[in-house]
Amino acid sequence: MQEKLTTVQEAISLVDDGNVVALQSMATQAAPMALVRELIRQQKRELGLVVLVGGMAVDWLAATGVINRLIGAAVSMEQFGLCQQYRQSVEQGLIRVEELSESLLNARLGAGARSLPFLPSRGAIGSDLIAQNPENLVMLDDPFGGSPVVACRALVPDVTLIHAHRADRFGNIQYQPTAMWPDISIMPKAARKLIVSTEKIVDSEVLREHPEKTILPGFIVDAVVEIPFGAHPTSFFPNYGYDSRFHLEWAAASRDTVAAGKLIDRYVLQPEDQTQYLKAVGGDDTINRIRDWEESR
Repeated sequence: MQEKLTTVQEAISLVDDGNVVALQSMATQAAPMALVRELIRQQKRELGLVVLVGGMAVDWLAATGVINRLIGAAVSMEQFGLCQQYRQSVEQGLIRVEELSESLLNARLGAGARSLPFLPSRGAIGSDLIAQNPENLVMLDDPFGGSPVVACRALVPDVTLIHAHRADRFGNIQYQPTAMWPDISIMPKAARKLIVSTEKIVDSEVLREHPEKTILPGFIVDAVVEIPFGAHPTSFFPNYGYDSRFHLEWAAASRDTVAAGKLIDRYVLQPEDQTQYLKAVGGDDTINRIRDWEESR
């Protein structure tokens, strides 16, 4: 078997400028933030981003000029407010948005995962989304005599980025019981490349003790990187909760481009590795807080 274990720098080097990148993310939950920081450090440009519900990761990528288009259902930091850098970039015409409902996006990705030209849905009927996306959403008559459906054109990202609980050196990926959103089951299978950060690398024998937890097999994974707390400041159930203090700090700074740039320099550009990053965001105090879910319940 081919080993897939590598460094975060080598993993993100697989992403080319102009690629369409699917990103695991549910606003404040389970985003592969360490991989996102490396996209910024390597100064990737003109990326298209695919998210079900994007959060701080989208804001950082917008603030640093990494993305110029987004396909998704929503971008928000939930109770922490709007993603201001993303909002400003969209208003200034720097980011083009293809708005879809979650059901439509899942249908497009599902078609890509199954090597089909499209999948049908009824999720957009009665909305303006079909008129807004004429290249990718088309009304079709049901050939079996039923009601019309929406044909959702296949979406095949160049790369998918996700974060997992544990993996082995060969890229077999396991998740503990957690909130499993559709992006985990669809995005990796739709993409041409899959990059995974994981809380822990373990022996293959450890994975074999619980084969039912292996969600993604190694043969579809291109690179896996061990990055403890790789989803911070978002949560990663059941290991740790989201970091409210960090979200509030970013929410306050993100309204101003200069202040946002200073925070990105401090937390993204200056730390040379995950150890330095965790030290920069508060070290053991922060780790203990999020492990105890002190601010997330």
